[in-house]
Amino acid sequence: RMAACLCQGWQLSLLPAILLGLRSPPAAPEPVTSQDAALLAGGSEDILCFSRSFEDLTCFWDEETTGMYHFYYWYSRDMPTACVVSTWHHGAGRRRHVCVFPSQDVRLFTQLHLRVLDATTNHTKYWRELSVDAVGLIAPPVNITARWAGAAGQLCVSWQPPLADFLNFFLYEVQCCPASSPGMPCSTTLNPGGQHPGDPSIQATVSTHTPRAGAASPGAGQRVVQANTWVVLRDLQPGVRYHIQVRSKPDGTSMDGVWGPWSQAVAAETPHSSGDIGLCCTTPDLRHVRCEWSWDPADPHSSHQLFYRPPPSGTGTREDAWQQCEEVSRGAQGTYACTFQPKAGSAISILVNVTRIHMLPTLSYFKEPFWLHQAVLTDAPQLVQATVSQGRLSLQWLPPLELLAEQLDYQVRYAMENSHDWKVLQVPRAARKEVLDLRPGTRYHAQVRAQPSGPWYQGSWSAWSKPVVVDAMADVGKGQGRAGGCGQRSHVADRRRWRFQCSSSDAGWLIPSVTVVPLLFSAVLLGLRCTFPSLYSNVKQKLWPPVPDLHSALGTFLQESSKHGQ
Repeated sequence: RMAACLCQGWQLSLLPAILLGLRSPPAAPEPVTSQDAALLAGGSEDILCFSRSFEDLTCFWDEETTGMYHFYYWYSRDMPTACVVSTWHHGAGRRRHVCVFPSQDVRLFTQLHLRVLDATTNHTKYWRELSVDAVGLIAPPVNITARWAGAAGQLCVSWQPPLADFLNFFLYEVQCCPASSPGMPCSTTLNPGGQHPGDPSIQATVSTHTPRAGAASPGAGQRVVQANTWVVLRDLQPGVRYHIQVRSKPDGTSMDGVWGPWSQAVAAETPHSSGDIGLCCTTPDLRHVRCEWSWDPADPHSSHQLFYRPPPSGTGTREDAWQQCEEVSRGAQGTYACTFQPKAGSAISILVNVTRIHMLPTLSYFKEPFWLHQAVLTDAPQLVQATVSQGRLSLQWLPPLELLAEQLDYQVRYAMENSHDWKVLQVPRAARKEVLDLRPGTRYHAQVRAQPSGPWYQGSWSAWSKPVVVDAMADVGKGQGRAGGCGQRSHVADRRRWRFQCSSSDAGWLIPSVTVVPLLFSAVLLGLRCTFPSLYSNVKQKLWPPVPDLHSALGTFLQESSKHGQ
C-alpha cells in the first residue's frame, strides 16, 4: 500500500518535477549555505535537514552525477507529499538538491518520513525519519556585549537568546582569544558592542552581572558552555584586548540540534596591572587612604584619574558605583598621589585611568581589593628617652598609633657616627624600650621604626624615627643623648653620678676612724688612773664590774641544796 501511495504521488507530481528539474537555478539566495553544510557534515545521514526557528524546515542532499529525483515527505497517517526541489551547482559536476518545506507542513514532536526516489528506476535511493524539534540549527545570540567585570583579569559577557519564543531552551558556547593572536580561532570581524575599561560609560555600569556557581571560566583561546545568558571570563591576562564570540545550540531537553555559527566578535580589554605603575595604597590612621603611583616623567601632560569603590556585590546599587578621588597631586620625577576617605567596613578596589595627549585609548590600571587593616603604614615612633650608663644605651619610645600598640613590631638600628654600617635589632612585639651594648668612647646614632604584624592589623615598616645621638664616655662608662625629648634623662644621669661620688668619699673615711678611736679611748683611761685614782676606780667599776668567785658561789649553792633535801 505504501508503494502504491508513493507511485500515485509521483504521478501527480511528475510534470512539475520535470519542469523544475529543467529550469536554471533562481536568482534568490541559496537556502543552504556552505557554512550550514559544514555544520551538519558531522552526521551520517544521506538526507541532511535543519530548522532555524523550529517553525521552518530545510532538507538537502548532494549528488556527484546528474539525474532526476523526486522527494516525498509525510507525517504518520498522512498521505505522501511531493516537495518542489531546487537544484544548485557546486562545481565539478556536483549538485545539491534542496527542499524547503511549506510552513503549514512543519510540525513539532511528530515523526516525519522522508524519501528520495530515482525518477529513472522509481526506486528509493535515500530515506530518513526525524522530528523537526531535533534538527535545530540556531543563529547566534543577539545584542552581545563585553565589558570589564570590575576585578583583575575578568570580563563580563552578556547576550540575549536568538529566539524570543524559546528563551530557556538553549546552551551557549563562548570563546575568547587575544586580539593580537592571529592563530586563534576567534573571528576578526568586530561588533561595536565591546567596551574599554576606561570608558566613561563603564564607570557606573561595570559588573552588573555577578558571578555565581556554574559560570565557568575559560582561559585565553579556550571555550565555555553554559545555559546562562551571561558569563564572567576569569584568569585573563592584564592589559590585553580580547575578541569574544558566542554561539547557540538547543539544550537537548525539549529541543535538540547542532551548534550554530559563531557570532561576530566583540572586543573588550582587561585593565593593566597596578604593579606596572607602582601603585601603592596605605592608611596612616585607619580612616584615610593615600595612593601613590609613578608615570613616565617625559609625559608630563597626561591626565590622571583615580577611582575607588567596594568590590562588586551584585546588588547593582549606587553605593557600588566608582567614586573619584578629587585632588590628584603631581610630585617630582613623575610621581602622583591622591588621598581619600573610603566607606568604612568594606574592602576597597582602585582604578587609575591615564589619558595621554593625542593617543587612544585611555590606559587603565587596576588594584585588587584590600582592607584598611591590612594596609597600615604608620608614622615613625617617637623616641622620648635615650640614656647611656656603663656602656649600655637605654632607648624608650611611644607607639605611633595607640590603637595598634599591642600589635606593633619594632626594629632598632644604631651605628657609629659617620658610619653606614647599621646594626639592626628586632624588638619583641608591643615593647616600648630596648637596651643596647655600646663601645666606650664612641658617639652613636640610633633610630627605631614600627610595623603592624598582629592577627588583625598588618602593614609595612614605617620610616625610621629621627636619629638620636649618644656619647659613650670611656672614663666613667657614662654619657648622655642629644635628641628631642631626651634632655631630662641626662639630668637624671648627672644626679646618679653625684650620688656615686658621695658614697665613694664616705667609704674613704671609714677605715682610719676604726683604727684611731680605740687608741684615743685607751689614752684617756691611763690619764684618769694617774691623775684621779678615785674617779678611775668608779669608771672601772662601771665599765668592767668585778667577776664573782665561781668556787665559793658553787659551794654555797650545794650546801643550801642539801639542807632542803633533809
